[in-house]
Amino acid sequence: MGKTIAVTSGKGGTGKSTVAVGIAMSFSRLGKKVLLIDLDAGLRCLDLMLGIDEKVVFDLWDVLNGCPLEDAVYPAANHENVFLIPAPAKFKELSSPAFREVLKKVNADYDITILDFPAGIDFRLYEALLPKTQMITVCNPDPVSVRDAAVVCENLPTFERAPVFILNKFTADKIRNGIYQNIDSIIDSSGFRLLGIIPESSDLLLIPVRHNVPNRSKGAKALLRISKRLNGDWVPLPRPKRI
Repeated sequence: MGKTIAVTSGKGGTGKSTVAVGIAMSFSRLGKKVLLIDLDAGLRCLDLMLGIDEKVVFDLWDVLNGCPLEDAVYPAANHENVFLIPAPAKFKELSSPAFREVLKKVNADYDITILDFPAGIDFRLYEALLPKTQMITVCNPDPVSVRDAAVVCENLPTFERAPVFILNKFTADKIRNGIYQNIDSIIDSSGFRLLGIIPESSDLLLIPVRHNVPNRSKGAKALLRISKRLNGDWVPLPRPKRI
């Protein structure tokens, strides 16, 4: 039985989809077979990030309406263990009961299933999630993003695993110079347990162009630490200036 991870955020622009793709790539480096499911109907982007946008014919909407699952699963361009079910190109209401059946099937076929939810607090599809789903909220260090993460925390459904958050686009200088709160204050304000910190990184911004992250980059190292923690390993958090 595989692990299901749901990635969400309170507001757009936090880098949520980049984090979802980066975690998938990191898990593939750990030898895991990973399926990404893009749930942002009408605003899909994971197909671009994985370099398969020109290959997409069928999507999640088709699967929920009777298309064979395997027809809508596409291998990533640069990662043999990463696959994607794209969201529909135009906005369509996705069925929760049908989606739950899809999750049961892919959970048996993949080591890791990563769900990239739309930003915001529309939680209608969350009722389809399996009880052991690991919820991850992505936020930035700025006060608006942290407050929005707290709103998400207050409204999340209850699952067997406690929700966690990833602090993305982190710059130690802005913490040190007092522009943003310190990390402990951000944790307290968000209401989540901290899973990991990802630095502000041009390598991550270039994923839609390169469809990859250089393994030695700070961003890739941070994502790998996060994936190892999700895999059950104990990985210490580096000092802020080394993140």
